[in-house]
Formats: sequence, C-alpha cells, structure tokens
Amino acid sequence: MRQLVRPRPAIFAHRGVSQNTRENTIRAFELAVNMGVDGVELDIWQTRDGHIVVHHDPHVDGISIEKANVSELPNFVPMLPAVLDVCGSLRVNIEIKSSDENPRAAFQLGEALIDLLKIRSEPLERWLVSSFNHDAVDSVNQSAPELPTALLFWETPWRSTIEQALERGHQAVHPHESIVDRDLVEAAKQNGLQVNPWTVNDLERANQLVAMGVDGLITDVPSDILKHLDAKS
Repeated sequence: MRQLVRPRPAIFAHRGVSQNTRENTIRAFELAVNMGVDGVELDIWQTRDGHIVVHHDPHVDGISIEKANVSELPNFVPMLPAVLDVCGSLRVNIEIKSSDENPRAAFQLGEALIDLLKIRSEPLERWLVSSFNHDAVDSVNQSAPELPTALLFWETPWRSTIEQALERGHQAVHPHESIVDRDLVEAAKQNGLQVNPWTVNDLERANQLVAMGVDGLITDVPSDILKHLDAKS
C-alpha cells in the first residue's frame, strides 16, 4: 500500500531572516522572500504620532517607541506598510505588542492596524494577527471578523486557551513549541483551529511537530528547517 505523505507545514521566518542581519528590518524580510519561506512573523508598535512600526522590544536605542514620534526612531526601524510591500505574496503574521505600562495601547494599535490593512489591495486572508494580549486580539476579531486572528500563549494547562479561541472566533493558536503535544494539536484540530508553534529551531523537534500535524512552524532558522523538511519529503 502506498504511504500517504503529509504536506509539510507552512514555514514562517520569525522576525524575518535574521541570522546574518538585524531582525525586523526591511533587509530581513527581503531575505525571507528570496529564501522561499511561506510567511513571516513580525512585531508592531504604534508611535506617539500614530505610525505603526515594526520592532520587537518597546524601546529602541533607549527610546520608548510609544512615546516617540516616528522621526525620532533610528532609520533601521521600518514602518509596517513598507514591510508589507516587500513581503510580496508571503503570508504575514502580525503580532500586536503590549507593554505593562500601557496595556490599553494594544487596543488602539489593533484598531489602527485594521484601518491600515483594509485600505491595502491584498485580501485580508493574507494576514494573521496575533498577540499575547488576548483581549486585544478579541477586540480585533470583533471589529473585523474577516481578518484572521490567533492567540499566542505558553501557559499550561492549555485547554482554556483552546476554548477561548473557539468561543471568540479566532482561526489559530500559537503555543510555545515546548508545550505542544499530540493532545493539544488534536484538541485544536477537532475545533477547526490551526496550530502554529513558536519558536521552532531544533530539527528533531520540528520532526516531532510535523508528525503531530501542526499547520505552521515559526522559526529563527528558516533555511535550516526548509532544507531539512524538504529533504524528508
């Protein structure tokens, strides 16, 4: 009997391709496009003057992004529209960042993100909005239910997060790879949820997650993961 081959999961370059360049920069996303990944993951904040910029931490070179105008930030910090322009046809996972100092800012950022994405020409299905601030993602989903959303988490037990994602209309869950097991994947799949673990950098762990049936792998080493999985297919 011929063995069925499971399609490999989508590979998302975490903050672009950053092994040889600065993460979350235009160059990092250009490298991702050239590498042939399926998607990228990036992080966003909103500046004081209302621009959405791509950066992981709340501060850059000692400057609070939320308290600065975009002109005060270093040139290597790109604005989101410029990043989306260079990503071509890639799927883009956009993480809404949230600071303990101002958690409500994540809600304002979510609304600004919706406005930005809706005026672009690409279909909304191309984007996937996620956050550890689940209330902010819930708000995005309520305002724009046609925009795919996902819950980020690393807590166990995880069943309440699966239930929340289902009850509030999200399309995916993004658990830390260390807590993913077959039970989690099956519970999500049975409820129609995609599973995209982060950050998957170990090749053997990638094998295990593929065997469990995850939908995507978010990784800092997309070249290694791509070569490894393509060689096995």
